[in-house]
Amino acid sequence: MLGSKLLWSEINHILPPIFLQEYPALETNAAVDPVDSNSLTSVLAHVGSEPLTEQGFEEVALTAFASEQNFHGLTNLLNDWAPVEKTLPSEAVSELLRGFCALIVGKSDIASDALLPQKGEPWGAYHLARTVLDNGRATDAVEIAGAVYTKNSDFLPLAHLLVEAHTRLKNFDDAKGILDKIEAVGSESATFHFASGIYLEAIGEYADAIAAYRRAVSVESRYTEAHFRLGYLVDLHGSDADEANDEAVAAYEACVKTGRVCVNAVINLGLLYEDRERYHDAIKCYETVLRYYPNHARAKLYLGDAQAATTMFYDREQEKKADRQSQVLKIPVTDFELSVRSRNCLQKMNIRTLGDLIMKSEQELLAYKNFGETSLDEIKNMLTQKGLRLGQGLEEGGSEPTHGRNPLEATTDPAVLDKSIDDLELSVRSRRCMERLGIRSVRDLINKTEVELMAAKNFGMTSLNEIKRKLKELGLDLRS
Repeated sequence: MLGSKLLWSEINHILPPIFLQEYPALETNAAVDPVDSNSLTSVLAHVGSEPLTEQGFEEVALTAFASEQNFHGLTNLLNDWAPVEKTLPSEAVSELLRGFCALIVGKSDIASDALLPQKGEPWGAYHLARTVLDNGRATDAVEIAGAVYTKNSDFLPLAHLLVEAHTRLKNFDDAKGILDKIEAVGSESATFHFASGIYLEAIGEYADAIAAYRRAVSVESRYTEAHFRLGYLVDLHGSDADEANDEAVAAYEACVKTGRVCVNAVINLGLLYEDRERYHDAIKCYETVLRYYPNHARAKLYLGDAQAATTMFYDREQEKKADRQSQVLKIPVTDFELSVRSRNCLQKMNIRTLGDLIMKSEQELLAYKNFGETSLDEIKNMLTQKGLRLGQGLEEGGSEPTHGRNPLEATTDPAVLDKSIDDLELSVRSRRCMERLGIRSVRDLINKTEVELMAAKNFGMTSLNEIKRKLKELGLDLRS
C-alpha cells in the first residue's frame, strides 16, 4: 500500500493526453480531434450560446485537453480573452467560461478573478467554490456555495460540492443532511454516488465508499474524479492486497483514458507501476508530468527513484531466501487449527495472515475484547512453529527489541546513527516501508531484522538489497 505517498489533492491540475501518445497501451476514449485557437474560440462560442450545462463545460474541457496544441492554445486565449468575449452573448457568460478554463488548467488566480463577480449565480458559485476548495479553503467554499444553494436547492452540483466541503471540515452531520435531502431526486446520478463516497470515506466507512465510487464509474465511465478516488482508496483499504493493487492500477489507467488526466493520477499510477517493478513504465509517468510542470518536486524525486531502481543490484541467493520468508508471512491464519474464540478475534481485528499477526504486540491482542491469556498462548505457539513471534514485524517506536540491540550500535559514531532516514536517499518503496515501521533514523533501521522489514506490505527483495547496500556504505548492517 502507498500510504502518505499517494497524492489526492490538486485533482484539478490536468495533463493533456500527450501522455497517451507516449503510452500506446492507454488509448484515450476522448472523441475530440485536435483544434487550433480559432476552433477553440468556436467551441466556447457554441457552448456559451446556450444555457450553460455540465455537458457544455465537459465539452470545453475535452476539447482543451485533446492535444498539446489545444492545451497551449487555451493558455494563450486566457492571456488574450478579447476574441472569445466578442463571440459570447454577455459578460457574465464570458467570465464564467474564462473562470472555468482557468480552473481546469490550474490558474486559480485568474479563475478567482473571473468568477468572483459571478458568485451569486449557481454556476459561478459552483466553480468559484471549487477553485477555493481545491486550494484548501473549505470554509470559504461552504460560505460561497451555501449562500447560493439556499436559494437554488434543486441545483445538484452545488449540493454535491457542499457535501465534499463539509466533509473536509468534518461537518459530517451537515454533509449527511444534504445527501439525505437530495437522495430522492439524484440517487441514480454518478455525482450523487461520488459525493456519497466522499462522505463515507471521511467517516471511515471505506468498504462502502469503495462501493459508492464503483457505482459512480459504472454510471459514468469517464468520471475522472471517481476513477481517481477509487484507485486511491482501494490501494489503501482494499480487502485483498493483490486484488486491490490490480483494481487501483485499472482505476488510474481508466482515469488516464478519460481525456481529462489529473497530474496526481499519473504520479500515483507511476508509484503502483514501481510496486510491480515496472520501472520503465513509472519513468514514463513521471516524465510526462515534468514535461508540463518542469518544477514539480514530487515528480522529480520519484523519477530519480525509478531511474535508480533500473540499475539496482540483485542477489539471487538472498532473493530466494527472502521469497521463502515472504511466502511464510503470507500464510493465512485460517490454515492453523485455532479455537473459535481466537479465530473470531483475529477476524474482527482484520488479521488474515502471519504477516499481519507479527505486526501486533501481546498487549494489543490482550487489549481486545474477549481475547485472554489462553488465546494468547495459542497464538504464540502457532507463530513459534514458523520461527516467528508477536511484535516481530512492527515494534513500538523507541522500545527495546525483544532480542536486544544491534551490537554495531555500541561501536558506531552516534552522529551516524542519528542520521535521518531521508539522508540515505532511498527509493519511494523503501521510504514507504520506513514510514510504516516508524523508522526515522539509521539507529532505528539497524535494529530491525530482514524478517521484520520483509513483513511490511509491498516490501520485497529489491528494497531489502537497497537498504543493505546503503547501510554497507556506512559500515553497518541490519540486526541478525
